This record gives sequence, C-alpha cells and structure tokens, in this order.
Amino acid sequence: MFGLFGKKAKTRITSINIRLQGATHQIPGVESSEKAIEIRIPFKNKVHSDMLTDAGVFKAQEGKPISIKEIKVSDPFVLASVDPKPPLEIKSGDSIEFRLSVGVPDHNYSGPLTVSFEAASEEVIHLEIARTILDYKGKKTEIESSARMLNLQKNGILVEKVQMMKAMGFGDTVSGAEAAFPFKIVSTDPKLPVKIDQPNGYIMAFYIQAPDHSYSGDLEIKVL
Repeated sequence: MFGLFGKKAKTRITSINIRLQGATHQIPGVESSEKAIEIRIPFKNKVHSDMLTDAGVFKAQEGKPISIKEIKVSDPFVLASVDPKPPLEIKSGDSIEFRLSVGVPDHNYSGPLTVSFEAASEEVIHLEIARTILDYKGKKTEIESSARMLNLQKNGILVEKVQMMKAMGFGDTVSGAEAAFPFKIVSTDPKLPVKIDQPNGYIMAFYIQAPDHSYSGDLEIKVL
C-alpha cells in the first residue's frame, strides 16, 4: 500500500543485538525510511576482573587478541559494507569502531537486528591432571582431590587453589612460585610475596597457563 502512494517503507529497529563468542550485548535501535542505514558499533577488547567460572577456568586469557574473521547481519537485512573490513585482529586493550552500512527490507519492518561477530576458531586441548603437587624446600606434598579432566583453549588459563598449610608452616613466606614444564604461572592471589599469617589455614590461588597441546600427568608447583 505504501508503494502505491509513493511512500517509502519504514524500518524501525527496536534493538541491535551484538553477538561475540557466545555472549550477546545490546545497543539502542534506530528508525529510518532510507534504503540503507549506518550503524556504528564501538568495540574494545577489554579484560575483566571477573573472568573465573565456577569450574575454575578463565573465560578468556589476559592480554589475548581477538581475531574477527567475519561480520554477519540477520535476515531480512543485508550487510552492504563494513569499515574496517574483516578479517582483522584486535589486541588486548585496543578500541575500534565498526561502521556498518546495512541494507533494509523493501517493506515496513519493526523488530530487532542481530549483528554477529564471528571470531576465528581456536584449538582446544584436553588436560588430564593426575594430581597437583606443591614443592616447598624439596618436600613434595600432594594436594587432596586435585585430579581432574578439562578442555580449554590452547595456552588458556586455569586456576589451582591450594591450602598452603598442607606444606608450609605458620610464619613462612612465599616470595616466588613456578610451575613445572609444560605449565607456567602467570599470577597469584594474593600477589607475591606473601606471609602465611593465618594459623588455621591459608588459601592461595595460582593462575596457570596451560600448554599449546594436550597433556596427561602431574601439575607441579614449586614455591620459593
């Protein structure tokens, strides 16, 4: 009917849903009677402090770039152009603004628009940790209930929470820590150095970088 009277079809995008790596973010929609609309999407590869899941595995690795291989829009829209154009890599902490030119349907439309950022797939490795061992001054103590199996991205980060009083005494100090090959400690909580100053128990979390290949065996942490 609108075409018969020479009127342009009206597009009312109620919301714009941004999808990336299984998460959905939302920005306000827009209304237009033009054949194409411009959408600007600010993007920042930001590392959050609340990365840990209940399973004790990082959702993302600190300092890790994101590779965007493609951008898609949902029907009945058509992506006419995008600037900057994928594929591209966004380093940790970097910000970028994507400018999308989106062709709209030739009929009236009211509803959401979904923009999907497709990241390059990453290889997943399998870890079978038989036991976690704490090495302090040559004494090796096995951490109880430390055996586990998990899948995560290669060079991903896992967390190991250790009751330090199992291997150390009240008043002892931890000035450094390192993990046996092929693992690597990237951080601890609390930060080092620390003093074991709680007589009833002292829990430390070790953030450990996994290898770039599957592994089966012990995870050994040496504290200095």
